[in-house]
Amino acid sequence: MRTLRIILALGPFAVSFFRDRMRWLWFGAPIVRTPAFHERRASTLVATIAGLGPAFVKLAQVFASRADLIPEPYLREFGTLIDRVPGVPYEKIEAVIAREYGNGATVHSLFERFDPVPVAAASLGQVHRAQYKGRDVAVKVLRPGIEKVIAADLSAARRIVRMVLKQWPHPHVSGLLGVIEEFSARIDEEMDFRLEAEFATEIRANFSKTKDVVIPEVVHEMTRQRVLVLDFIEGTRIDRLNPATVDVGRVVGLLVEIYVQMMLVDGLFHADPHPGNLMLTPDGRLVLLDFGMVVRVNVRVRRLLTRTVLAAVRKDPDAVAEGFIGLGLIVPGTDAATTHRLAELLITNAFTKTTAKDRIDALLADRVMKTLYDFPIVLPRDLVYFARTAALVEGVGTRYDPYFQAIPIASPVVLRMRTKLLRSVGEDAKPNAAELATIAGYVAGKAARRVVDWWQLANGSRNGSTGMTRRNISKTLTVLMVGISAAANGQSAVSTAIPPEAQQIAAAVQPLPKELRDGAAVLGYRTAGKLELLREGKNGMRCLALYVVRPDFHVACYHDGMEPFMARGRELRAQGVTGAKVDTVRFAEIKSGKLPMPSHGALYSLTGKKGAFDPATGKITGASQLSVVYMPGATGETTGISTVPVKDGPWMMFPGTPKAHIMIVGSMAP
Repeated sequence: MRTLRIILALGPFAVSFFRDRMRWLWFGAPIVRTPAFHERRASTLVATIAGLGPAFVKLAQVFASRADLIPEPYLREFGTLIDRVPGVPYEKIEAVIAREYGNGATVHSLFERFDPVPVAAASLGQVHRAQYKGRDVAVKVLRPGIEKVIAADLSAARRIVRMVLKQWPHPHVSGLLGVIEEFSARIDEEMDFRLEAEFATEIRANFSKTKDVVIPEVVHEMTRQRVLVLDFIEGTRIDRLNPATVDVGRVVGLLVEIYVQMMLVDGLFHADPHPGNLMLTPDGRLVLLDFGMVVRVNVRVRRLLTRTVLAAVRKDPDAVAEGFIGLGLIVPGTDAATTHRLAELLITNAFTKTTAKDRIDALLADRVMKTLYDFPIVLPRDLVYFARTAALVEGVGTRYDPYFQAIPIASPVVLRMRTKLLRSVGEDAKPNAAELATIAGYVAGKAARRVVDWWQLANGSRNGSTGMTRRNISKTLTVLMVGISAAANGQSAVSTAIPPEAQQIAAAVQPLPKELRDGAAVLGYRTAGKLELLREGKNGMRCLALYVVRPDFHVACYHDGMEPFMARGRELRAQGVTGAKVDTVRFAEIKSGKLPMPSHGALYSLTGKKGAFDPATGKITGASQLSVVYMPGATGETTGISTVPVKDGPWMMFPGTPKAHIMIVGSMAP
């Protein structure tokens, strides 16, 4: 009967949506639908889904986050299923609490205050605000009888899918059956709040040192199988933020960073990041709620995921294809060329600046994707919740930015954490050039934000009444993360005494971590006046032995992607171009496309007195470290960064000019 009820409930909607395209399902012009019709159908559809039970509500919650796939008014109506499912009467909630605590306990004997009206009602439970021992708490109560309803839903879903599979034996259908089985295996855990309490406590401990993340503390002595008590956190749901007053880009970036940490480093991740479970506190911290759906990931899967993600970040289709195969995403026997083409297509799609809808249309139009529809990729059971979580996170991003792309947002996070990610899965790893470049940008961003916060606090402008706001600085720091340059201009006349090449190389690599020194390329002097390649590199870093041509000590290392930019500067100076004109020419050539500018690159620089480097010992004394981050055209007003030198933080040189850049002093490690 349950199966028949589901078919009868949802079947008419399937027919109705088909008729939007073809009047008679297989032929005929589309039926004209008015806005009022869509409003009525959306409302009726969501009411029907809510009436079918929690399993269907869970599925609908995924779509509630997908502004790129679901148009209004359906998106708005699906959003009501996040925390506004029809609630359970208060009397039944009282009865559940009384049974769980026993010994004649009542709501009023357990809590000093208990609000009868729920603050949220979701698919499995509802939340009431209360007070316990003077503490403001949220009390989550499991819906009575929900276990039987879930069991009936899963049984009906299996039956329907098997019926379809019998008539249409397609891998997509069998994959859907795998999703149902994985959901079935997890749902019992989600209905035991004692497990949720343990997960919440463990994840809270994992993020205890992360100031921008809030995990409510569990009141363990009050936790039962069907009742969970934890701190009540005030905040705004993430899908209700006002972009005019909140830097939504920073919030979404933080969300991506949190999930990279949970999935790939901790191996324990919150698998239900729909907007009802994500909030922003008044002071700008991200709150994670509801830890019923938490997945623990084994090292093998994390290792394969880490390799595949790193391959996607560096746009390596061969390694991505290899990762897909290792993860079991490719049906055995699939043609290697087709798998490679799929990886290329997905990488291109992930980094293309188009809307999500355009990207999906491009994928569906591609010949390889059509081939894979008939000989498809499949979703293994152990990756079902990864896929669901990725869909929900992307849905949050596309809600505010139709051009949102998870991979480009995650790339600097992944690059910055590369060594940590690899070591967490047992692989020996050393920092590479791209990682160091991203760390430089990250440090610049953190330092700049600290300056902004200090300035706002000192001037009473925390709410952003001045031009120096975190929102403005965040926009500018997006540029910083992908445009770090090297300071190798202003070379003075070459000294007549050229030190031996070995000494030049030893001095030049000093700014780099020890692991990178032996593999860096070094440019130095064999003859007076000519900068030549003294040593070919292999790790992507290039160092300049400038100390031999200056009255003071100065060496600098940068990502070799900056070499065209740097070489052009040397060429212009050799032609007699001087001062700021060198950068004016270079930036004009970058704008026209004549001169390439890399997506990232890092400067590591040491400056000191002439005798700072001792060639006999290879040691440096009295030198200061410096990074330079180019921001062409930036000003103090647009960045909120001081244009006057700051001793312990970032400050800007040449504001408003083509060579505007930020100076960062101190350590380059976060």
